[in-house]
Amino acid sequence: MSGFMVLTEKFDDMAVIRPEGYLNNIVGEKLEKECAACLEMGLKAIVLDFKKIEFINSIGISILLSVIEKLDKSASRLCFSSLSIAHKETFDMLGLTSHVETFKDEAEALERLEAEAKK
Repeated sequence: MSGFMVLTEKFDDMAVIRPEGYLNNIVGEKLEKECAACLEMGLKAIVLDFKKIEFINSIGISILLSVIEKLDKSASRLCFSSLSIAHKETFDMLGLTSHVETFKDEAEALERLEAEAKK
């Protein structure tokens, strides 16, 4: 299993957050801090890209729920991209995807968000 990290790239009024490795308490806490920082900067949308997430444990899921709740209360939008089939099915079963829009990949998410921002 690879190491763990969370990388963030900002685009105008949105950000892509790319966690890597095992989404557990360590990566989850970093992810939560990055989302909070994006909210503090007033960003309108956050894309969580799951391309490099290998596994997600129950603590990781609970942290994602916390992030979803915080973004629901803000004026910012949360999207997921690059979900594996297993992660998508798990998120569907747990109801996470009823609160966030999912995209095939990061590029599709950014394209949609940019198009909607121009309206």
